[in-house]
Amino acid sequence: MAEPSVTPATIEIKSRWGGAVLASKDLPTLRDALEAAVRDGAYLGGAYLGGADLRGAYLGGAYLRDLVINWNSHDLIAEILRRAAGEDVAKRKIAGLILVSRDWCWDNFLELRRDPLFGWALDALAACVRDEDNAPDVLRKRAAKAKKAEDRS
Repeated sequence: MAEPSVTPATIEIKSRWGGAVLASKDLPTLRDALEAAVRDGAYLGGAYLGGADLRGAYLGGAYLRDLVINWNSHDLIAEILRRAAGEDVAKRKIAGLILVSRDWCWDNFLELRRDPLFGWALDALAACVRDEDNAPDVLRKRAAKAKKAEDRS
């Protein structure tokens, strides 16, 4: 049986600040458009991706720092952690765990509190929290705590 065809449409990846178009692609899904924009070297700083289904998206080389994140995307969360881990194998294992545990939700992740790298993972993710995103409370609190500490120094 043949796969159903999806008609490409113009998909615009917009900035969360004022809605300027950062990239525009004639492709069937936002994931396809995002991958194409990354391949083309588009600067996507500040892109709004809330609600985007990025399962299976390859985001290597994408600038993710100022994105409004869909905190339910295992792919995006794992990519943030992978980048924060650098070459540290133990930290990369946490990123891999997030990536392959698609049946997990935040409650499952929070059960890892006793893991020695749990705090590192929360700090890495909290650095990406934005006021207008749907970040879990645990990350919002961690981000607020880090901001207070930064303001004191």
